[in-house]
Amino acid sequence: MSEVVVPIDLTEEEKEILAIFSKRQFMIVFPTIFVALSFLIFGNLPFVHGFTDIIIRFIFSLGFFILAICLAFIKLDKYEQYLSEFVLTRIKFKRSQKVYF
Repeated sequence: MSEVVVPIDLTEEEKEILAIFSKRQFMIVFPTIFVALSFLIFGNLPFVHGFTDIIIRFIFSLGFFILAICLAFIKLDKYEQYLSEFVLTRIKFKRSQKVYF
């Protein structure tokens, strides 16, 4: 009996939490959800009152959440990195010391 070799993609992240999130995605999304909801509920913007305050806090919270989802799930095939890894790589490159000849 011959063996069947099954190809395994080692570059894909294993979904460990609720079969939806990897550990990296979970650590990006859930703290952001907590911060966004706490800002929406308990936040206070100076010099803005009433309904306008609620709308602005909702827009900021939604923006934080969308940014976290983008950083966690968007994969850049050109660089073979997720967006969060790409951003960290760019920041490290910008801050590193360069040697010019």
